[in-house]
Amino acid sequence: MDPLPLSSWQRVLVLAVHPDDESLGAGGLIQQAVARGATVQVIVVTDGDNNPWPQRFIERHWHLDSGARARWGARRRAEATAALACLGVASENVSFWHFPDQGLTPLLVGGGESVIARLCTVIDAWKPTLLVAPSIHDLHPDHSALAVLLELALARQVTAKIRPFAILQYVVHSRGGDAPGEHLQIALSPEQVERKRQAILCHATQMALSRRRFLAFAQPSEVFLTGPTSVPGDSSHPILAADFSDGFLCLQAKDLPSRGTLYLAAETPAGSVRHSLSLEGVPERFARGDEAQAHRVLRRGHDELLLPTPLFAPAKSLFAKIVSRPPRFGLYDRTSWCEIPLARPSVPSEIESYQSGAGPRVCCVIPCYNLAGICGPIVRAAANFADHVIAVDDGSTDATERVLAAVAEESGGRVQVLTFPSNRGKGIALLEAFRVAARSGPFDVVVTLDGDGQHRPEDIPRLAQALVAGRCTLVIGERLARVKMPFRSRLGNTLTAAVMKFLHPAAPTDTQSGLRAFAPEFIREIVATIEGGRYETELEILLLALNRRRRIGSVPIPTVYLDGNRLSHFRPLIDSWRIYRTLLRRQFNPLFRPPAKAIHVGNGKLDLQGLDSGRL
Repeated sequence: MDPLPLSSWQRVLVLAVHPDDESLGAGGLIQQAVARGATVQVIVVTDGDNNPWPQRFIERHWHLDSGARARWGARRRAEATAALACLGVASENVSFWHFPDQGLTPLLVGGGESVIARLCTVIDAWKPTLLVAPSIHDLHPDHSALAVLLELALARQVTAKIRPFAILQYVVHSRGGDAPGEHLQIALSPEQVERKRQAILCHATQMALSRRRFLAFAQPSEVFLTGPTSVPGDSSHPILAADFSDGFLCLQAKDLPSRGTLYLAAETPAGSVRHSLSLEGVPERFARGDEAQAHRVLRRGHDELLLPTPLFAPAKSLFAKIVSRPPRFGLYDRTSWCEIPLARPSVPSEIESYQSGAGPRVCCVIPCYNLAGICGPIVRAAANFADHVIAVDDGSTDATERVLAAVAEESGGRVQVLTFPSNRGKGIALLEAFRVAARSGPFDVVVTLDGDGQHRPEDIPRLAQALVAGRCTLVIGERLARVKMPFRSRLGNTLTAAVMKFLHPAAPTDTQSGLRAFAPEFIREIVATIEGGRYETELEILLLALNRRRRIGSVPIPTVYLDGNRLSHFRPLIDSWRIYRTLLRRQFNPLFRPPAKAIHVGNGKLDLQGLDSGRL
């Protein structure tokens, strides 16, 4: 029986990473497809222009500028076109995408949207019946990165669960032995082996230094991987398994280097997620605690990396790669990317109760400033736990406005975006969103959530329920007392909490948390009393509640600090000075004392008909 039945109605799409991979990895398969009348389309993703040693050897020039690289890339494209003609593929069925040679991993880590979108487009438009692509187990970083980018693109397809095509994966760079997984071996006739050899010889630029290695691919058979990219029990990669436990993403690892970087990538319903973690900055723990920062747990014979990364929670699988330092001499990776299926606990009861409509009506406010890389998944996730989300672009200079606009467009009216032409400060962003919430209501609860990933959107129902059940005016998400905060956050929070406890013994322990739930009547007081500014506005709101003797509650929460909280725009000196100036000034302000007459709000729902853009 033919191991690969091909016929005239089939459409074969071949993805080559560099010019020459089409011949090395699939030269025999391409011949068989053409011979049986199948339509073959070949896409060469890079120009192979970052190939300095063969170019220096052939051209006898040491310095290679951009012009030299462009010339070399054009030469390699011509070689690929000639090789494919030798294999029976016409030039009109060959496309070159010109992505950077040796640059696909940085593209993937940075999001990879340009490659993913293009892969989605060509698969949707061309509708292949067989897709031939590089394997994730290939040790060339471009090859494994393209394999991951392809998987992320396929995860977006409507037919992702039942793919209407088969996928064969080829390995060009390895250390010998078979890659893990199921294999398909295709026998080649002597004529096909010779034609593949002639196609390889068309790549003259590579013959100068790698002739023997390249011609070794002209064998009587070609071998492809056919199974999923995730291989159960694969012990060749440092990351062995992953699951969710106690609010952490737990990665089980072995032989983890003390110096290096962990890269993670996933495609979730909330969007693309990428994360990197320097392994040098991860502290070691000997027992799992409630620390809400990344840490390592040393267990029998292996490590566990615990990452407080709620952004990965909706993902079905995770792609991981570890890059050691100092870098290995040479081009190839020590280990490539790997795919890890994610085991997860049952759906939390608060999610079920919210989605069933049993909870209070919630409006969530999320201020964002230069958070294009993370605000999209945060806002999407918040929309799963709130009836309405108001995201404020506070004059961002990056792509935050575009990201938020895309989220709002796909939300069906659930997400609303406010945009400031220039940066006005977090406090003003919050107050403007409060005014808009009043016009969009009524709501039972308004929750504020930072857009930099410090807070988990799934904690929104907990704060809302605590506010309603405790009949509170304000509920603060209180970060765990033993959390290992970055120094600038820990110093400011400790000093402010100490001063607040001295002036107001009833003050909560965490005075700076941005995750808060507000009663609608207190929103009215805030907008009528506070002008708004920057980070000091949140302290003003707390002082208003304390001085007017409002009921304040708290809910313990973990807090996520991504890469040492580098996404925060808090300036330790200037913003701390603003906070302490506000603390002293508001302490003796009569407007912050209990009003002579209580404010009545009908049935307790937020319904502020008299609000305009400036005041109540």
